[in-house]
Amino acid sequence: MRFLIVFMVIMLNFKGLTQTFKLSIFTESNIKSISFQPGTGTYFLMNDTGFVRKIVPADLITINLGISNKLDVKLNNSYLFSSLKVYLFHEKSENNAKLKPIIPAIKERSYEGDFEVINKAGKIQIINLIDLDQYLEGVVESESGTGQNLEYYKAQTVISRTYALKYKNKHASDGFNLCDRVHCQAYLHRRFNAALIDSAVRQTKNLIMLDEKNNLYATYFHANCGGQTCQPDYVWNETLPGFDSFKDTFCVRTKQANWEKKIPVNEWKAFMVNKYDFPIWDSLSNYQLYNFQQSERHAFFIHPFYGIPLRDLREAFQLKSTFFSCSLDGEFVVLKGRGFGHGVGLCQEGAMNMSKKGFDYQQILLFYYPKMQLTVQSDRLNRKM
Repeated sequence: MRFLIVFMVIMLNFKGLTQTFKLSIFTESNIKSISFQPGTGTYFLMNDTGFVRKIVPADLITINLGISNKLDVKLNNSYLFSSLKVYLFHEKSENNAKLKPIIPAIKERSYEGDFEVINKAGKIQIINLIDLDQYLEGVVESESGTGQNLEYYKAQTVISRTYALKYKNKHASDGFNLCDRVHCQAYLHRRFNAALIDSAVRQTKNLIMLDEKNNLYATYFHANCGGQTCQPDYVWNETLPGFDSFKDTFCVRTKQANWEKKIPVNEWKAFMVNKYDFPIWDSLSNYQLYNFQQSERHAFFIHPFYGIPLRDLREAFQLKSTFFSCSLDGEFVVLKGRGFGHGVGLCQEGAMNMSKKGFDYQQILLFYYPKMQLTVQSDRLNRKM
């Protein structure tokens, strides 16, 4: 009976949620031990067989890898139970919890929502079950930080909502919707005291972006384009409608607009020769190897004839972007670059600057996604029907 009552309370909490997402957190970490402690409010601790007990802010739950795929759970350093799965459900939607990996030691994070913990292939996997809007609050702050204008936050919210819905099955085979890494969307913690982000999520509630075929828009974005956005096929070898390269003057005087990196000549030359059989015996080619100018974005280094994609150089030398020129300075090849990120779609620093200049979120979105249309999510569902 007690378990039934608890289960009904949990279901009532979920009843008001429009959409619940399953997010993998601490995805890149091989966690063997982690602690859980309510930041505010009460949580219900459950295992395979049902309800165990209530957990309050004074309690500290520690979860360790056990044997036979089980998890060993301690309460305030005293053994409690072993189970294949551990669940922690919030009593009220505004509750939040602090999670601190112990092995390995990782900085504590705070999240809202509920949690499912399992032993997966010899590591602890933590799934955060959370309402879409609460998730967006955490994403927008993780992706954009604090101190931005409301209109920028509204633009980022619409982008992130569209992305979440479009790629909600990206990790379906792994047992969750999305992860916390940048290749999904950065989701590093819950939203901390940023009223503007809350307001942005509320004011754009259910707003999404559609393409010309009424499909969810591919909302690519990056930190800084360096003054010109990039063609998708330069990055991913794939042509995408609505993403033509164009000049963007809104980001050219921001903090990540320019960068420089020095690479030893021998390292630069060896990479080009060993990987691409670069013809250093040819005097003109040898000169261009150290003197490459890129006033506008290109797909290839020097010329397509050499078969050296700029995206390969970015990855090999850990460059901030593919938008760079190079010159020779003694024993070093000096790369002077522009921008940070792949350059496709919305430039975040450009969009932030647009909001400071008085542009609203719709104008910002149309500038970077000229073929998009805004609609309410339920309207899209009606169109599909």
